[in-house]
Amino acid sequence: MTDAGVTATTSPETTGPAIPRALPTARQLVLPLTLLAVVFVLVLPRIVDYRAVIAALVALDPGDVALLAAATCLAYVVNALPYRILIRELPWRRAVAADIAGRAVASTIPGPTDIATRLLLYTQWNIELERASAGLVIGGLLETVSALVLPLVAIIVIVVSGGHTEAAGAMLAAVGVLILALGTAAFAAIVRSEALARRLGDWAARAITWLFARLRRPAPTGVAKAVMDLRAEFQDILHKDGVEAYGGAVLAKLAWFLVLEVSLRACGVGPEVISPATVLATMAIVSLVSLVPITPGALGVSEIAYVGLLTASIDPAYAAPVAAAVLLYRVAQWLIPIPIGWALFIVMRRGHGLFAEE
Repeated sequence: MTDAGVTATTSPETTGPAIPRALPTARQLVLPLTLLAVVFVLVLPRIVDYRAVIAALVALDPGDVALLAAATCLAYVVNALPYRILIRELPWRRAVAADIAGRAVASTIPGPTDIATRLLLYTQWNIELERASAGLVIGGLLETVSALVLPLVAIIVIVVSGGHTEAAGAMLAAVGVLILALGTAAFAAIVRSEALARRLGDWAARAITWLFARLRRPAPTGVAKAVMDLRAEFQDILHKDGVEAYGGAVLAKLAWFLVLEVSLRACGVGPEVISPATVLATMAIVSLVSLVPITPGALGVSEIAYVGLLTASIDPAYAAPVAAAVLLYRVAQWLIPIPIGWALFIVMRRGHGLFAEE
């Protein structure tokens, strides 16, 4: 089933995910624009004074803006690190550009369109479909589970820095580690057990057939075989690069933490107001909340969560600077990649410049 502006690629044995072929349509932009209106017109004005937020943004020092731009560029590069490790045939420039393009598409078109976008680009660059699919699936899983470690990292930072760990923080860390352990064990069992992987493939095939029957659409074939093929790729990739790629995924999360820290400092919210450990703990909580795909790019959810959590226990006079910092952070993380990513997607699809065939 496809939406406007989205098509599907198929092979005799598998059906690929929906892949964007052009700029998003007006209908596809309705949800993010509506959410932006709700968050920034109805909700946030009840928390902070917009005039004070604008004043904080106007007062930004050019040096701080330059530092924020540098930290953001670093985060863009590090965010592509797990996929660069998992798919060694992928040059750095293509890994970073494809990651930004996937981020842009997922922020405007609901669904797993970031994976579909990168899959299209990877196969266009003559990377085998099975290897590209396995690398993207593993990379996505590592990106998800890396967020589960942030609560534990936050607790360690608080303890090392001499702070006190609240019961809620310790519970959050414990839950994150427990989910991480269970997910890792389940994934390892599937990779190691051919019988379990076969049962999973059969279950997935039945579920997809049932779903497409309800949608009155022809069901894709070869689902069970695709799961077994992916399992073989998983074994090969995990044995070689799994631990290194997971470390890269954690580094990516910490790179975005650096962007948030720089944003706060640029807006005058120093460590005497909110310590780095508290910022990291807040980011951990928001990362866990964002695992639930409520909106594209966690739009609206992240802004409210960051502002609410960061201002919960500080002087109300800092509410506006904190909101300004969160706005800067989300502009860097969510908004800027949209035009840049779509432009990169078009350039890469046409094979221009640095992305021409080698």
